[in-house]
Amino acid sequence: MKNNFTTIIFDYGGTLDTDGVHWSEKFWESYQKFNIKVEKKEFRNAFVYSERKIVNIIKPDFKLKSTYETQLKYQMEYLENEGLYSKSNIELVEDMTNFCLTAVLNNINFTKKVLSSIIKEFNLGLISNYYGNLETVLNETDLRKYFKSFIDSAVTGIRKPDKSIFELSLKELNTKPNHTIVVGDSYGNDIIPAKELGCTTVWLEGKGWNIPIDTSSADIKIKSIKEIPFIVKNLL
Repeated sequence: MKNNFTTIIFDYGGTLDTDGVHWSEKFWESYQKFNIKVEKKEFRNAFVYSERKIVNIIKPDFKLKSTYETQLKYQMEYLENEGLYSKSNIELVEDMTNFCLTAVLNNINFTKKVLSSIIKEFNLGLISNYYGNLETVLNETDLRKYFKSFIDSAVTGIRKPDKSIFELSLKELNTKPNHTIVVGDSYGNDIIPAKELGCTTVWLEGKGWNIPIDTSSADIKIKSIKEIPFIVKNLL
C-alpha cells in the first residue's frame, strides 16, 4: 500500500543548523578549539545557566552572531562567578562566536540542498525551542522560503515536548499525523511526542545532551540530514 505522506516537519537547532550536534556539544568544541580548560561537567552547568539567563535578553532582531555571542558571554559569566575560569575577554568570546558561526553556515549550505531536493514533493514545516528570533535567523540564512509554517516556542509560549506545539504545526500545515514525517535530533523533545501523535519519526542520531535507553519511538534513525532525500523517497 502506497504511503500518503504530504508533509515533513523539521526541528531547527541541532538538526538543520548543526546536523545532529546538540548545541552544548557545538559550544564544547569551541572550548577545546580555544584551549579553555574546564571540566565537561562544569561546562554543562555553564551551558544550562546561560540558557536560563538569556531568555529575556535575546531580542527578536538578534541574528546568529549576536545569539551565539550572548550564549557564550553568559557561559563565561558562570565560569568566572564560580572561580573556574578567569581569562575571558571580548576577543575570546568573539573568536569562539565566529568559530561556531562558520560551522553553522557551512552546515546550512548543505541543508539548503537537502530542502531544495524535497520541497516539490512535500510541504515543509519547522518547530523550534528557540529564543523569539527564529524568523530573523531564517531570513538571515535564507531558509525562510522553504517553510510553509515555522513555530518559535518563545513566540507561542509552548515548548517541545508539549504535543500541542506539534498540533499547532499540523493545523498550520493543514495536515494530519498519518501524513506527516517529523525529523529531529532530540529523542525526548522531537521523536517521542511526534510518535505519540501518530507521525512517522526520523531521529537524527548524533551528539546529544544525553543518550536515551529506549529508542523504540524512532521509526527511522539517520546519522546526517543528508540522508533525508533517500529516506523519504523510500517512504513514498
